[in-house]
Amino acid sequence: MKKRIISILTVFLGILGAAAQVPNSFQYQAVMRNNDGSVAANEPLEVKVCIHQGTADGAVVYEETHTTSSNASGIITFKVGEGVNSSRTETFYDIDWSADNYFFETQVDRGTGYVSLGTQQLLSVPYAKCAVVADNVHIKSPDGKLWRIKVANDGTITTEAVTE
Repeated sequence: MKKRIISILTVFLGILGAAAQVPNSFQYQAVMRNNDGSVAANEPLEVKVCIHQGTADGAVVYEETHTTSSNASGIITFKVGEGVNSSRTETFYDIDWSADNYFFETQVDRGTGYVSLGTQQLLSVPYAKCAVVADNVHIKSPDGKLWRIKVANDGTITTEAVTE
């Protein structure tokens, strides 16, 4: 019976891993404006994204740049996590999002140096809600008993009965 549970578990985790790949980036979009409030149409610029840990002015744990241009409506669009990594210590993928609160700062260089557009706290998104489910995987045995699956740091898989 134990071999059967482990076989089913192995197939289940393989399917879960293949089907539930969360992107390692997220979409960013903004409207660029001139000092007078008019749309900055078709303007080349460089955007720097900084991820601060703990507070809005906390340590920068990740930084990347994007060379882009606004469109006719002044809109810029790019994927955070896919820019040129200018961090010295981490990649976007390596950020431990569970370790602390994180803040997102955008800076724009229109040829005269970077100007901060502000810093906002990053909050949960629907993909993050999937992690809560994946952290508490349960399966039901043929007799109707519910089992919690645990994976140790060394890869050892164990189960324990769930009591409701």
